[in-house]
Amino acid sequence: MSNPLTDFILGTGGFFTIAIVILLFAIGSITFIFRRTLLHMLMSVELMLNAVNLSLIYFSRLHQNHDGQILSLMIFVVAACEVALGIAIIVQLFKRTSTISVDAYTTERG
Repeated sequence: MSNPLTDFILGTGGFFTIAIVILLFAIGSITFIFRRTLLHMLMSVELMLNAVNLSLIYFSRLHQNHDGQILSLMIFVVAACEVALGIAIIVQLFKRTSTISVDAYTTERG
């Protein structure tokens, strides 16, 4: 059974899917560059990883190959581990200095 919305988005050109991927990745990279808190930087990295996952799933479905979907699942697992460790590090840094701004941590060494 064919879904018209899926056929429209994953159509021959795939313009909308690629546009969404580019938009998500651009938002993530701009947020990573301009927001100076660790939490915003962590969320922007996750947004960029999800954009890459979306492109992998789109191209694997376009070429009738499941390798991109399997790689996307592996990236989801790595991203989940990254979030767990990242939030634990952010909590410990916040306990030490009472801020999550990246600028406050540039002076700490060791």
